[in-house]
Amino acid sequence: MNIRYTTLSLMFALCSLVLSAEPHTQPRYVQGTTLQGTPINTQGKVTYLKFWATWCRYCVEEMPHLEHVFKNRDPSLTVVSINIGLNQSEELVKRFLDKHHYQVDTLFDHDGSLTRRFNVIGTPTHLLLDEQGNEIYRSALLDESLKRALSAYLPKEQNHD
Repeated sequence: MNIRYTTLSLMFALCSLVLSAEPHTQPRYVQGTTLQGTPINTQGKVTYLKFWATWCRYCVEEMPHLEHVFKNRDPSLTVVSINIGLNQSEELVKRFLDKHHYQVDTLFDHDGSLTRRFNVIGTPTHLLLDEQGNEIYRSALLDESLKRALSAYLPKEQNHD
């Protein structure tokens, strides 16, 4: 089973590398309707994006932290979970979110356009963007640097998480 996930991850990474060679002229914000039915437009907002998949072990392990940030963030931070759509379906992702009672706004990247726009080459990928859509921070995994970057948008007593 590990070989299957490794193979899928490598395939995703190779496809993304090929696709990321195209110029990035698209806007660096996210607009759409979440799986929960909420309209999202991050233009002009500080935004935390997490690209993930249900088959990605690290992604799943990090979801409680993402949910914590979503629920406890300062109103100046927009938090969006983006399922990459590779070997996924909307229904599968909805069932996963419901099973774990996750409420974080989640988009499903049907055609991979968001994944390409943000030059994501693997999951998980964490991005913190400023109001103009410029990258403030990028990491592959939840680490102390990411926690520090996000701490400015969490109440002081929440920063320990």
